[in-house]
Amino acid sequence: MTIRQLTAPHAVLLEEPQQGLPQTSEMIRGERFRILEERDGWLRAENAFDGHAGWLPPGTAHREPAAPTHRVRALRADLHPGPTHKAPPVATLSFGSLVTLDGRAENGWVGTDDGLWLFAGWLEPVDAPAAADHIATALRFLETPYVWGGRSSFGIDCSGLVLTAMAGAGIVSHHSSGMQRKDERLGAWMSDDGRDVAYRRGDIVFFPGHVGLMVDGATLLHATVFTMSVVVEPLAEVVKRAEINGVRRPHHVIDGSART
Repeated sequence: MTIRQLTAPHAVLLEEPQQGLPQTSEMIRGERFRILEERDGWLRAENAFDGHAGWLPPGTAHREPAAPTHRVRALRADLHPGPTHKAPPVATLSFGSLVTLDGRAENGWVGTDDGLWLFAGWLEPVDAPAAADHIATALRFLETPYVWGGRSSFGIDCSGLVLTAMAGAGIVSHHSSGMQRKDERLGAWMSDDGRDVAYRRGDIVFFPGHVGLMVDGATLLHATVFTMSVVVEPLAEVVKRAEINGVRRPHHVIDGSART
């Protein structure tokens, strides 16, 4: 079994080893993956983060795994060739990307093990405590473009937003709204149709082929093709377009550890 680590800022996972086919998910810098198959330069990869498998295009940069020391906590973070904002960035990392620092530090900048530099304020240690409020994490993605199969600040879909927000709270699920609907790790099942639910901040609301997060008792945050972006809108408006087919309440919302 061959384990590799993504060094590209992000990479698509496709349904089949062919350009132009639908993206099923995305990997971000520093994530490890298991190579399941190789075909004409394409790699069928299983992401260790969430277990999602798909095809990585030829030329996707990866390496032998190194232990990450820090995670990008900014929505996006530029990699610079020197420890200064005046050096034009050479790449941009998404929220959640993993990096390994090499011990260099200068004027608030820190060096990475590939010889580049990041502003230290964009990072947190990989063992930093999980976020208490997954909605605060999700709200940072407002106006991010909708991208089918995306789960980064470069582009994200509905289940990718839920996956990312809940992972920030220490709960990793699936990159699929249908699988998330069935996943008890995401919380207690509250309703099959949303009726008679006194919604709370943090509730996860499911629709056929779609999912969103409640910001408060009446407002939904979701990545939607309706606007091709991450937006906040009244739940009542979303229900005019699609019927609710499930509601989950994360356990940290039930026990009150999520901030409101």
